[in-house]
Amino acid sequence: MTARSFESANDQSRERLARLVATLTPNQLHVDLGEGWTVASALAHTGFWDRWQAARWTEMLEGRWTADDESVIEAEHLANDALHPYWSGVAAADVPGLALEAATNLDALIASAPDSLIDAVLASPSAYLVNRFRHRSEHIDHIERSIAAVRRSVGSWVDHSYLERNAASLARLREVIGRLTPADLGRLAGDGEWNVGQVIGHLNFWDRFLAARWRAALAGGVGEQPSYLPNELADLLNDGLPPTWDAFASAGGDALFAEALAAAEEVDGIIAGLPESTPVEAILNERPALLDRSFHRGSHLDQIERLLDS
Repeated sequence: MTARSFESANDQSRERLARLVATLTPNQLHVDLGEGWTVASALAHTGFWDRWQAARWTEMLEGRWTADDESVIEAEHLANDALHPYWSGVAAADVPGLALEAATNLDALIASAPDSLIDAVLASPSAYLVNRFRHRSEHIDHIERSIAAVRRSVGSWVDHSYLERNAASLARLREVIGRLTPADLGRLAGDGEWNVGQVIGHLNFWDRFLAARWRAALAGGVGEQPSYLPNELADLLNDGLPPTWDAFASAGGDALFAEALAAAEEVDGIIAGLPESTPVEAILNERPALLDRSFHRGSHLDQIERLLDS
């Protein structure tokens, strides 16, 4: 492999990692890879070593370390042995993004190195410091084989943990609304331009709108999904509707609160009762907000809670 041709290989392995990270479901992070390893701990492992090598590259580029430091190189297996219990115990949901971030930062560091340093490392026993694609690809291959094996054994992979998240976000909405008074509706929520009444109206509208779209999809036949809504149209609705939410809120805070809770309960009930023919896996990979309402609710409830706690 000639100097600089490694950049394409590193880029390809990082892009492959990005594709894997984008499609992993929470349950897949716990797939057993053998010998105590899981998908999550393998990604924690790759992320750690990319960060370790990034630290080395920072030292090399600043002239404080050389790649022929055998005492460090020969002890790397000790780091694996010592750190694996921690990799296995970290919060799995955070690991894929951290692994991709580490790969991205490391590849940028390597690409910034002068040719003289690249040539010296490639000619040393530490060529792996440049060719990061080999380490990544080994683990990505293992992960993809293991997930494919599980898919074959169960026929399909359906992760229903979004139902628990929806229930938790609904309970949180109910708690937040229980703390609000009509006088809170005009207070600005967070750093944005919306007030609390507009935020509650926003949640109400989008839960009701999605419930209507799900009803239409279910009436359309087996496997139908809610109609696609372009981001541009969603932005226009968000820009145009706040005055309507204000008018509704001014009619009485209790009515707005009840409407928002009813909307959330309605859409969550529809989602929880979807037929088995619903292509849940494809939706979670491509349009997860159609099933998981917690992401949308969570960010807005964060705004209101910060205001109430301030």
